[in-house]
Amino acid sequence: MLDTFYDEEYFEGKSRQSAPHSRGLIYPLAARTARFLCRESTPVRVLDIGCAKGYLVEALRAEGVPQAVGIDVSWYAIAHAEPTMRGHLLVGNLTQGLPVATATCDMVTAMDLFEHVADPIPALREIDRVLRKDGKAYLKICHPRHPNATRDPSHINVQPLAYWTDIFRQVGFSWARVYETDVAGSSSAADRAKALVRRFREWAVIGTPADYKFVLWRA
Repeated sequence: MLDTFYDEEYFEGKSRQSAPHSRGLIYPLAARTARFLCRESTPVRVLDIGCAKGYLVEALRAEGVPQAVGIDVSWYAIAHAEPTMRGHLLVGNLTQGLPVATATCDMVTAMDLFEHVADPIPALREIDRVLRKDGKAYLKICHPRHPNATRDPSHINVQPLAYWTDIFRQVGFSWARVYETDVAGSSSAADRAKALVRRFREWAVIGTPADYKFVLWRA
């Protein structure tokens, strides 16, 4: 059962051989993502699927999103969220259907989720169902070259870029690639120049970014 696999051992960094899913590690990344998403649009209702302990939901609410909620398959993760997140996080399974009404979300986010899903098509169709007509989805998916791509035993679907973009098209989504430099943002001319250098290094030095980030919308 998924809800028993994603337990204390998993989230506290024991069975997946990586750092614990702690506030100190995750919240700064969540806050940066929330700022990026709210810079790009002004969502009212955001659903974060695979929310774990709810740090992105917390960050979105801190950015002024009034109806940011999260859902995760893990009872352990939801039970160990911050007390202020109680009532904003639910237990549920994307592949079995979300307990969310059709066409009610401005945005759906799924961070580090799809590498855990054997068949992404039903999951993407469920995301499409809950999105409003002009809604968007933001996905972050593990890259095959990431050190954690294969050492996490729950990563059962680590694929190259072409696989994901083909899946998006099959479901009827258009897509745009997002880079870490986009998420980090830049304000001054010097910052923008540094961002261009960092983006070049993502391709020329690393080969590709450490993960894939996409914005999806209906074609």
